Amino acid sequence: MKRIGLIVAALLAGMSGVLAGGVGASAAGRDRADAVVAGGRVTRVWDGDTVVIAPPGRGKSYTCRLYGIDAPETPKKGVPGQPYCVASAAELRKLVLSRDVAVELTGEQSHGRQVGIILLNGVDLNREMVRRGYAWAYVRHLRRPHASAYLGAEQEARQARRGLWLDRNPMPPWEYRRKLRVGSR
Repeated sequence: MKRIGLIVAALLAGMSGVLAGGVGASAAGRDRADAVVAGGRVTRVWDGDTVVIAPPGRGKSYTCRLYGIDAPETPKKGVPGQPYCVASAAELRKLVLSRDVAVELTGEQSHGRQVGIILLNGVDLNREMVRRGYAWAYVRHLRRPHASAYLGAEQEARQARRGLWLDRNPMPPWEYRRKLRVGSR
């Protein structure tokens, strides 16, 4: 219920103009003074929200955490993964592996990873993962101008019962991680 309230609040806040851009709208086309656009080829997909990108030439590859989304957790150190973790990683792999992409880097880092928006032919693939039902809009880390677009994409996936929304009430990754931390104490 809280997420629905956040969606409504975001839309009422006047951010819905971004949503009108549709699936093909470019994140790079929305002005962000602090963003740096880089490019490269995706050489590895770790999971549904993390990829490795090799820049053109002989630049050093870097790991990129997809901004504004959170995909189901994969198994780690004897801890089982979440439902749809394999499907989420497979979907991202299908979209980006071995493809040349643009990356709108936010300047933030998460656990040593660059944070960015992956663009393929102008399409915001972070938002596309949410729209296809393979990730949640990560409300805690979303800011304008992306918040309403990502929340709207999640609502669309929920209503269409795509991907992880085939389950009635899937547990978001941040709740899953919190549950693991509490359980390990």
